[in-house]
Amino acid sequence: MALAALLGGCAHPAGPGVKPTDDHSRAVDRALQSVKQDYAPDGRLAIFNVGLERLGRGLVLTGEVDRAEARIEILRAVERTGVKVADRIKVLPEERLGEQVWGIGCLSVASGRLQPEHKAELGNQVLMGEIVRVWKRSSHPLYTWYLVQTADGYLSWLHADTFVRCTREQAEAWRHAPLLIVTAMEGLVLEQPRADAPPVSDVVLGNLVRKTGETGDWYQVELPDQRAGFLPRRAAQDYAAWARARRPTAENIEQTARRFLGRPYLWGGNSTKGFDCSGLTKQVFFLNGIDLLRDSSKQAGQGVAVPLDPDLRQLQKGDLLFFGRPARRSQPERVVHVGIYLGNKLFIHSSGRVHISSLDPQSPLRDEVRIRTLLRARRLLPAP
Repeated sequence: MALAALLGGCAHPAGPGVKPTDDHSRAVDRALQSVKQDYAPDGRLAIFNVGLERLGRGLVLTGEVDRAEARIEILRAVERTGVKVADRIKVLPEERLGEQVWGIGCLSVASGRLQPEHKAELGNQVLMGEIVRVWKRSSHPLYTWYLVQTADGYLSWLHADTFVRCTREQAEAWRHAPLLIVTAMEGLVLEQPRADAPPVSDVVLGNLVRKTGETGDWYQVELPDQRAGFLPRRAAQDYAAWARARRPTAENIEQTARRFLGRPYLWGGNSTKGFDCSGLTKQVFFLNGIDLLRDSSKQAGQGVAVPLDPDLRQLQKGDLLFFGRPARRSQPERVVHVGIYLGNKLFIHSSGRVHISSLDPQSPLRDEVRIRTLLRARRLLPAP
């Protein structure tokens, strides 16, 4: 198939010398929306920024996608409309990135913004040692930002100083290196193996660093950007051994979640420096060996459904509770909040801060908004 869409069976196609009409534009737009629904129904998880522009007496498809298959389907869909267009769609990653289309977080917590600027909304956080896919670069007058995608699919912009770009081979080498996972809530990598040494970097729970040696009560470590220092043994564990030891039981889920009591709410946060509601659940389950998707509406599709009876008798500790607006005739269901059930109608969640609330209208811990907006429950823990 030619890369540009060809004339089809439309009675009045927009061809050479034929000025395109609004009908032509609308037909192409409908075709684009149909393909977008198949390849990028959620703009947080896929790149599909394609539009139609007029160029002289013709039409041009411009923009970018993250899959060559999406571009091919766009051209096929437009061809079926009978409208002739030129194709200038780019398939990411950008060519100028070369082979360095992967990255590794090198700060304890890097802020993933929804736009390439510091004042933009926080969309996600990338932890030290986390591998990301790099799609494109945006050059700010003063700062350089990259559009990246985390392993759970979420897109955000990272400042160039917050991660290290690398090749696929380098990312795999990091993944298979002798890594340590930080198990302390917070800690410091120091220049020397002594408590009064200057810091190299802070670290937080869940960070990954490469072990390069041992000295007494200290690990000698290297960060993804090759900064080196010493981390107290009590602050970290061998990552592979730690992962094998995970036991996702209800008691472990509750114990982990309670470690974060009092931590502040942070929109887009999924680290000990601040959690939004789904960031908390994601971190708690990760620390117990279960990977959750990033957003509450996506988590609501994981696991198996648990029926909600008036007394919540079928709920078990460790179930996820979802809150929001039920489906209406003209509107779909909307999940806006998530928490972890602890039993006895209690649940822990991040709202203002991480705290425990009750679904019992008679309890002093009752959360009347959550009582009214409880939508569903899902079970992800294996049977005991």
